Amino acid sequence: MKKILFVEDDHAIALALTYSLEEEGYEVVHTSGVEEALEALRSSFDLVLLDLGLGERSGYEICRALSGSDIPIMILSAMDDEANIVMGLDLGAVDYVTKPFRLQELLSRIRGILRRREKKEEGPIYRLGKIQLDAAKARVSVDHREVFLSALEYRLLLLLMQHPGQVLSREQIIERLWDVDGQFINDNTLSVYIKRIREKVEDVDGSLIRTVRGLGYCAGE
Repeated sequence: MKKILFVEDDHAIALALTYSLEEEGYEVVHTSGVEEALEALRSSFDLVLLDLGLGERSGYEICRALSGSDIPIMILSAMDDEANIVMGLDLGAVDYVTKPFRLQELLSRIRGILRRREKKEEGPIYRLGKIQLDAAKARVSVDHREVFLSALEYRLLLLLMQHPGQVLSREQIIERLWDVDGQFINDNTLSVYIKRIREKVEDVDGSLIRTVRGLGYCAGE
């Protein structure tokens, strides 16, 4: 069952739309303010349906809090001017619906967003010993514990795991990661990133991400 966080301070709209969403088979958690919504977001959701006018505070605060998250945001607002619509989309919302809205159209848009999210989540999962990399969600875990890598560390680990058992030279790696700017990267920088990744994925002895002397690096045997 898909789980939706519905942030709306208009009681009548909240009651009616929550009922309609539940009739469609969704699990709905309704909150009416920013703090309550941020607290609810400690749990996992498939979609955030967000009003912008929340008393003295703005729903944009929730958009900013979700920056970088993979949870799609649909804004549902009476503010229909171009500036607010553009700001909402710039802050990461995937759709902006103005009030008053047509219920069936809104439900159709929600279904579309959730379908696209499901499709996105079907990306490849790479495994290397106790390391798992979910390419669709850009998440790395070790023994089922999430590990946080910088963007460049993630790209480097992904590159190695996409070529299991294959030795990639330093030149190949730098060219793939930094493209045309690779020639300006000190070769020692790559060694530093490899060391950081090994520490984070608990491969201090280099048995999973192997150094092949004189050649480069290899993921696995």
